[in-house]
Amino acid sequence: MYRLVRGAGIVIIAGLTGLAGCGTTTAGSPGSGKTPAPASSTQTSRTTAPVPSSTAKPTTGPSGTPIGCAKPGSYLTAVRVGQHASYDRVVFQFSGWEPAVTVNRVPAVSADPRGTPVPLAGQSYLHVVFSHLASTVCPQPLGQTWTGPSVLTPYYPQLLTVSAAGDFEGYLTFGIGLAARGSYHVYTLTDPNRVVIDVSHVALGPFPGIWDATSWPQYWALQYSWLNGHQPWLSSPLMVVQAWAASRWPAATAVIHQVDPGTFKVTGPDGTTDTVTGVRPVNVPGPWVITHITESS
Repeated sequence: MYRLVRGAGIVIIAGLTGLAGCGTTTAGSPGSGKTPAPASSTQTSRTTAPVPSSTAKPTTGPSGTPIGCAKPGSYLTAVRVGQHASYDRVVFQFSGWEPAVTVNRVPAVSADPRGTPVPLAGQSYLHVVFSHLASTVCPQPLGQTWTGPSVLTPYYPQLLTVSAAGDFEGYLTFGIGLAARGSYHVYTLTDPNRVVIDVSHVALGPFPGIWDATSWPQYWALQYSWLNGHQPWLSSPLMVVQAWAASRWPAATAVIHQVDPGTFKVTGPDGTTDTVTGVRPVNVPGPWVITHITESS
């Protein structure tokens, strides 16, 4: 018999709170770069920043390199996230020259160069690639310019996950997990160099689950944990119903009969029979949730 532990497997990455705080306002201010537009104003599938030059900027040394780094390049120094009234935002900050960037919607994000899947909560994904000697490592002197965390899981209305996906041969990649397919807008700011991605909120409707996971943020955390190999049985409707039955009758075994893929008859030790129904609330693999329980009169 299986028992579902409330809150089990929810993954929160240390350091997220500090990254998602007041730094977002700074990252979103226009500075001397392009004027930001609302996230809902533009659907952008690919954006390329200017090709880097050797011209120095305020955040660089005399040869266009990050202060303290002797080799020219574009070096990531910070990743921040923030929630706004109608959109969510992720900001990538760089020292050195401005990186070139492409952002595309993809069915899945793979790690570079291994090609293994990158776990991302949500059901829509963006693949972000910074190029032209973009990296998180300064080779001269050798040292990290960005130390993570490698995954942010804010579980905002639209922006759910931001995950590092590769740092290889001058290409720096990230994956972004979104709650739904919606518009997004990419632009750059300077002083310091930043690449900003705004993702518009998409109405998902009320969360259908009524047991254990009862809200979208809870579900996204459960889904992300499941994608990382925790509690794999959560994707099995029968095992979820078994866990619910064990929580109702802790000291006894219930008899479970599956009527159809989403409906079960559960007979308790007292002879009463309840009808339990559920769904997978997303259009990608993930946990199954109970949506309705009809108790015997």
